[in-house]
Amino acid sequence: MMELSDYALVQLANERLAHAREVASRRALVASVTPRESLRVRLGGALVALGRRLLGEPAPQRVTP
Repeated sequence: MMELSDYALVQLANERLAHAREVASRRALVASVTPRESLRVRLGGALVALGRRLLGEPAPQRVTP
């Protein structure tokens, strides 16, 4: 088994720690982005709202999470 010097061991640990921080940063960024509705869903909702408006029905209140 090959032995590593203290310097090489510290360098290896620093590389792994930097990589772990990079991965954690990327995951935090992805988690912070709120998912958006697709264009198809938004367009469908707009068409339903337009149809209700043309029929004279009141628009339902949208509940936001």
